[in-house]
Amino acid sequence: MIDQIRIETNKKKEIIPFTKQIENILEKVNRKEGVCTIFVRHTTAAISVGEVGEGTDQDFLEVMERIIPDIHFRHAHDPSHAWSHMASSLVGQSLSVPFQNKKLLLGNWQEVFLMEFDGPRERTVIISVHE
Repeated sequence: MIDQIRIETNKKKEIIPFTKQIENILEKVNRKEGVCTIFVRHTTAAISVGEVGEGTDQDFLEVMERIIPDIHFRHAHDPSHAWSHMASSLVGQSLSVPFQNKKLLLGNWQEVFLMEFDGPRERTVIISVHE
């Protein structure tokens, strides 16, 4: 089964958790367990898993800014968002998470989240459920 989630971002760079929306999709699936693949269809956003809250989301963004230096980007289309392409590629556009009893098997503090690097925008996330 394949479904999608639309996520509206509000800032140039932000972290948006959306575990609950994924689990809402799992409620509609005829399987109690399997693997859920989460994929963002954009080159300036990424998907990850981690702790969100108490400033951790801002820490993630600051780490990305420190990892990717301010260089003279050669991105011909629009050099102003070349940094966003680099950040997205480093984090990645997809991940797979096992689920059981229609819940993602995440740790106590883990959330699936979208990392926006070139907002505000509407992002499309594809959810694929398989055994």
